[in-house]
Amino acid sequence: MPKLNAELKAELLATGSVDVNESLLGETSTSSAGPGTGLKSVFFKSSGHRARLEINRNSPLKLIKNLFLERKALPKEIKKNNDFIILKDNKELVRGEIEQILAHCPEQAYITLSERCIYDCTFCSVPKLQGKIKTLKEVINIVEQAKKTGLMKAIAITSGVAKSPEDEIERVVEVVKALKKYNVPIGVAVYPTINSTELLNEAGAVELKYNVETMDREILDKYGLRVDVSQTMCLTCTGCDITPYRDI
Repeated sequence: MPKLNAELKAELLATGSVDVNESLLGETSTSSAGPGTGLKSVFFKSSGHRARLEINRNSPLKLIKNLFLERKALPKEIKKNNDFIILKDNKELVRGEIEQILAHCPEQAYITLSERCIYDCTFCSVPKLQGKIKTLKEVINIVEQAKKTGLMKAIAITSGVAKSPEDEIERVVEVVKALKKYNVPIGVAVYPTINSTELLNEAGAVELKYNVETMDREILDKYGLRVDVSQTMCLTCTGCDITPYRDI
């Protein structure tokens, strides 16, 4: 049975999508931030590795249910871990499972506070959609629903900039303080301000991610952000096997 290794995962992420009959899926995730805003996706897992793939009818990859396995008298755990097969050119590429989505992602409540932004970054469609701004009550309700599954290992908060970076940090700090009671790691990815690191750390965030919007090698060298010499930069939202509260 082909399992997901580093080489196969790279191939999946390079394609970035999969064709699947959505009736086979319990739930899909629709991104509300970043490059994939508004697109549906699934999380495929095999051998401890995870890949997020957009659902695209024109993808060269096809995801099908392992019907043969369902008829076999095998333990449930074995069936679960080999429940789906990804095909390429009508040949089996890898088999695994589709992970349950709690709130946008597996194993975590991933929440976008402001689905709108005053900036117009080339890679992001959020400013064009001008979505809603979640209230603290709505955020807590999302986390409560994720907690009820018994699978929530972390909380991730991100946000556009509805009015100003300072206003957004104030909102995020309030949310992080309110979510500390769930006793799981809280990660935050926001537009920084001069004192945002201190404020978010004091509020209870354990991981902070700031966008680095520069291609200037001198700046990257100065702050140790060169991809070829540093582990401080993450890949885009494609799948992370390291820490559960990263942007997966």
